[in-house]
Amino acid sequence: MKKTFTLFTILFACLTAMAQHGEMKFAGPSKFGVEEMNEWQENEKDVIIFKMNSTSEADITLPALTYNKMNVTIPSFTIHNLKFDYDMATRNASFPEQEYEETFKVGDEEKTVKGSSFKAEYNATEKSFKITTKLSYGKMPVFVTYIIDAVYVKEETTGINSVAASNAQPTYYDLSGRKVAEPKANGIYIVNGKKMIK
Repeated sequence: MKKTFTLFTILFACLTAMAQHGEMKFAGPSKFGVEEMNEWQENEKDVIIFKMNSTSEADITLPALTYNKMNVTIPSFTIHNLKFDYDMATRNASFPEQEYEETFKVGDEEKTVKGSSFKAEYNATEKSFKITTKLSYGKMPVFVTYIIDAVYVKEETTGINSVAASNAQPTYYDLSGRKVAEPKANGIYIVNGKKMIK
């Protein structure tokens, strides 16, 4: 009974943690090309979105994929209900090789992406995601391979916001919530959300 309760508590904690994350972004270098011909197009940084639906299924959104050799761009799309094995002790996830098919609209035209294989590994300690998928789009004559090695990206601060914030002038408020042009001596003020005594 105690063992069952402990397992239930761990499972509930994991599900709660996953629900708090919602969609998670991972960014890193990728390559895209025809593996059999050893022709690759490398990208310095791509972003994928991971959304956990349960402890065994997730959605993963891939970025738009452009392969210049074939003059093809596959728009960003989501692979739904990918199966994975979740290790509660390590919080790692392993996606066994699986097929998928997604249909979506590009303008007024319906397009289909067929994945002959998708496999991935999530490492909770490193917060990293490694994905390899083979896919075809529309009437492509061959399957292309997409590989990404990405790490978790926090959304709170971006480079643009941090530069803008560092150049911004501080805003002062008195304790009544009124905006003050310049703080006067011997007072308590709120500056960028923090108390300041002058």
